[in-house]
Amino acid sequence: MNTQKIIANIVVAMGFVAVPFIPFIVLGNSTFFPFIVGKNFAFRVIVEIMLSAWVVLMAIDPAYRPRKSYLLGALVAFLAIITLTGLLGENPEKSFWSNFERMEGVITYLHLFAYFIVASTVLSVRAMWRTYLNFHVGVGVAMAMYGVLQWAGMLTVVQDGIRVNGTLGNAAYLGTYALFNIFLALFLMVHTSVTETGARMRMLLYGAVAILQTFVLYHTATRGAMLGLIVGVGIAMILIALFERERLMLRKIAIGTLLALTLFVGGFIVLRDTSFVRESPVLARFASISLTEKTTKSRFMVWNMAYQGFKEHPIRGWGMENFNYVFNEYYNPNMYDQEQWFDRAHNVFFDWLIAGGFPALLAYLSLFGCALYCIWRRARTLSVLEKSVLTGLLGGYFFQNLFVFDNITSLIYFFTILAFVESISNKLPVVEKKKGTKEEVLQGVSEDVSYVVSGGALVLALVLIYVVNYAGYKQNTTLLRALSERSATLGAAHNLALFKEALSYDSFGTSEVREQLAQISLSGIERGKELTRTQQEFLILADRELTTQAETLPQDARYQLFTGSFFSRVGMFGQAIVYLEKAHALSPAKQTIMFELGNAYYKNGNTEQAEQIFKQAYELAPEYDEARMFYAQILTANGKDSEAQKILGAGK
Repeated sequence: MNTQKIIANIVVAMGFVAVPFIPFIVLGNSTFFPFIVGKNFAFRVIVEIMLSAWVVLMAIDPAYRPRKSYLLGALVAFLAIITLTGLLGENPEKSFWSNFERMEGVITYLHLFAYFIVASTVLSVRAMWRTYLNFHVGVGVAMAMYGVLQWAGMLTVVQDGIRVNGTLGNAAYLGTYALFNIFLALFLMVHTSVTETGARMRMLLYGAVAILQTFVLYHTATRGAMLGLIVGVGIAMILIALFERERLMLRKIAIGTLLALTLFVGGFIVLRDTSFVRESPVLARFASISLTEKTTKSRFMVWNMAYQGFKEHPIRGWGMENFNYVFNEYYNPNMYDQEQWFDRAHNVFFDWLIAGGFPALLAYLSLFGCALYCIWRRARTLSVLEKSVLTGLLGGYFFQNLFVFDNITSLIYFFTILAFVESISNKLPVVEKKKGTKEEVLQGVSEDVSYVVSGGALVLALVLIYVVNYAGYKQNTTLLRALSERSATLGAAHNLALFKEALSYDSFGTSEVREQLAQISLSGIERGKELTRTQQEFLILADRELTTQAETLPQDARYQLFTGSFFSRVGMFGQAIVYLEKAHALSPAKQTIMFELGNAYYKNGNTEQAEQIFKQAYELAPEYDEARMFYAQILTANGKDSEAQKILGAGK
């Protein structure tokens, strides 16, 4: 083995050691969206380095080269579809790069594909898959213990006060993380023989890990992940009961587990209204699942909006990260007491329908289909028990995706499982067919050429790290500095300079910088007090940047609203109305836009038009108290006191 191959193997191995620790990265003091940004940039950089080292391995040794398979073909098709639909969508730049809050987009899936290629080849050649999965489970225990300490009150919980979230910043993310770890522990447990004392101890250890992760999952109070666990275990037990023919005891255990699950779910439904359940914050959250519950109703409304958007563009979709266009256009006014800027359908399958239409959803579903085919038809080294547990993992993840959306942590696990499934599928040896009947094993490049390849791989890594990450990371950290740093000598001028620096990077977070700039520009304005020179410069810069944003994305109601609201706050009501009318046209049923528009008309002296706008907002959802108050106030201002009293009385 030459030196280049040794070094490349070491680099890739270090990457595999680093990947499981990505969920622990929280850059709270240096990044905007600290639970998202650090993890995603770390994953990108690690994969870029691993990919570059893999290029060396692939060139030197053909064993590291990927081979044709259904799963690989499905992934390539999936990437091609989301790339094409992203380019044809509403905001191609966002489709590719996403934003600071999500950091998904096509770029992330390209990195996940690269990770899949490296993992499915290198870990197979080095026979390290079991070691890697064990390492994931071990690191997962550390995350679980962090969650236990949060539950015990020894560490801070950053969401809802009771729902543990580890270092992921979101209880739902930790729920999915725990779900994967439960099934990985069970998979490794059933792989272990029970004939030796050491093996039995390992089984007990894996069982303890599964119980620990279930405890954490429960205390995330994540309903989708908990239901996913129940469904996944149910699927695994059904498969064992149907296909396990050699060990009858396992079939009996599977049937017993199914009966226990049925009794557990049925018993919980019967007891859901008892004081014991209602007085437990976690149990009460699970018990609140119903068709009339607030969150459930909002999900149905959002899914209907997604369906309407799909019908508008059933083939090409809207492009990744562009659900906001659908949400605004088909906004349901009965969602007035919910988040006003949904960027996800909270259903992975609807998200893909919006991102790339039916072709994208079909391609996404084919990943599961091909994985199941590989597990049951190609993975001859796995027992029925192992296949069933692995299928249960995919089934549980699939089911919970009906209620949530992915993040970098869940995607890393999903693509790890796909790479493992790809690796355990039977493959033909790497050969190159020659004329006639002879076949000659493929050869790698010579040692001299390997030096050239290694140098090129190093350049590739440096270029990727800089092009993909540098500008975005610098823009993100500079934005946080602009919002948080204080200068005793320069004062607010220092923050203004930092905002200008953040804008100068012209990366995928520019829209976020502009939003934050507008908010901080308006925060220092006091009625009747003369503006300082720095305040004026802030407002001038915000004016220019918001106008540019609105003109760059004329079909995005969010930026039309922000620009119009800005002009309204600085007293330029005529200009504000222009942008607010555009926002209203793009999202005709959203009351928050109507409130801004009606207020601008009122302050601009057109009270009759203001009354019409507030009336429209009220009639869309008469039970909305804020809309009722605005409408009553404008009626009073227009001398229609009796009508105003009637409107106010309707709300009692």
